[in-house]
Amino acid sequence: MQDQCLGYAKERPLRWTNSVASRGKWMGKTVPSVGSPMSIGRLLIDPGLQDLTRPMRENIAYFERNCSPECVIYDLGPNNPFKEFMSLIPSSRGLCHIMVSIAALHQAQRELSSTRLIGNEQFPGALDTAERARDSPRFYDYLYHKQQALYLLRTRYHEALSQDSYGVIASVLLFIWLACVESGRNTWAYHLNGLKEIMQAQILSMNSAPSTSLTAAFCRFYEYFDTSYAIFEILGSTLVKSKQQYKPLFTSIPIIDILKRSESLTWTGCPADVLYVLSLVNSACSGPVAPGPDVIVHLFSQIETFSPRKWAFATPNMSYLTVRYHVACIYKAAALIYMSQVFSHTSQQYYPIESNMPSSLDSIIAHFTSVGPGDTHFKGLLWPAFIIGAETQTEHQRSAIMEVFEHLWSFWRAHNVSHALEVLQKIWQRQATPEGTSQPWIEYLYEQGENWMFV
Repeated sequence: MQDQCLGYAKERPLRWTNSVASRGKWMGKTVPSVGSPMSIGRLLIDPGLQDLTRPMRENIAYFERNCSPECVIYDLGPNNPFKEFMSLIPSSRGLCHIMVSIAALHQAQRELSSTRLIGNEQFPGALDTAERARDSPRFYDYLYHKQQALYLLRTRYHEALSQDSYGVIASVLLFIWLACVESGRNTWAYHLNGLKEIMQAQILSMNSAPSTSLTAAFCRFYEYFDTSYAIFEILGSTLVKSKQQYKPLFTSIPIIDILKRSESLTWTGCPADVLYVLSLVNSACSGPVAPGPDVIVHLFSQIETFSPRKWAFATPNMSYLTVRYHVACIYKAAALIYMSQVFSHTSQQYYPIESNMPSSLDSIIAHFTSVGPGDTHFKGLLWPAFIIGAETQTEHQRSAIMEVFEHLWSFWRAHNVSHALEVLQKIWQRQATPEGTSQPWIEYLYEQGENWMFV
């Protein structure tokens, strides 16, 4: 026979009180309320991370909380690929260190929240941020963990790539990301070439594996690797003289399907149809022979047939319909301007851009205001802001573009934003000279010998 527990029954031998004790000298005495317990992030208690120092775990938690949402247009929680990278950390210390490095730099630059990009003609705001950020202990952490990540990446690549292929590829992707945050100049291209070599080596190992292993290896990570590589390769080729032909590395599915994934899995928000045409433009310019007029006319007609309105309506989230329309208009205009630059010697004869632009520059720039700096799509507009900005002629237009860059700087605190504006200012100054009016601005960029990526 079992006795019934009376715990909270009517007789209630057990009672909750708001005091230390229910009788005696401590009866009625209370202790301060501690409120709700502090939430401890999963990464701080993850068994796979317990051999890391607490500052490292806190930086990784910071990366997951603050950095990874910036890496995609739509932060869909666990479906954010940058958050999925967290599962690779226990087996990839290089990935761990590069995440800590990015998180430390992210915090160092945001500790100076009042700094503006545009202080005067020489942009001392951005320069001042860089100088003062170097005084932060977090800046030391950023440099230290970056060096550790480079060392481990080199070691893994030469000794055990097959054991940590996911982690190595994810690490290189984050190194490209970090290169854009640091400057957006040159270094990203080395990492991108390395990424291509590593991914191609991984393809060879996959092809030599049994079919069952191949199926298991081809997981969601490879989808994101290919998608992210596409963005860096296509947009990264636009401002460099030696353009590359984009080819998917892991998949045999149509390029347009890969680029459609990029609309939600990356931070640019560029319509897939526009990206696809840009990839064709880069391919046409990558060979030793300039493309013929029929190719150029065909490419222009492809971008012209792209409908921003139709693309905007293709979203399942109707709350984004209007802003997607403005984003599509911005990217379409930027693509037309870019094409008029790379085909400058023949496009005027076969496709006069001035008479075929969808609208004036003033109305194109107005689309940036319609998106607004508080919208999640705004952060992906650096590339079109640079392309459209290089085409501006009036002080009013340039002031509007500078305001766009100010908002982008406030969000990113990335020095490819400040460098993009510095390059724009050089283009604007040069346009006031006879040489500047006769030479396309993109050829001026080619002559400088810098590999810029403003994304």
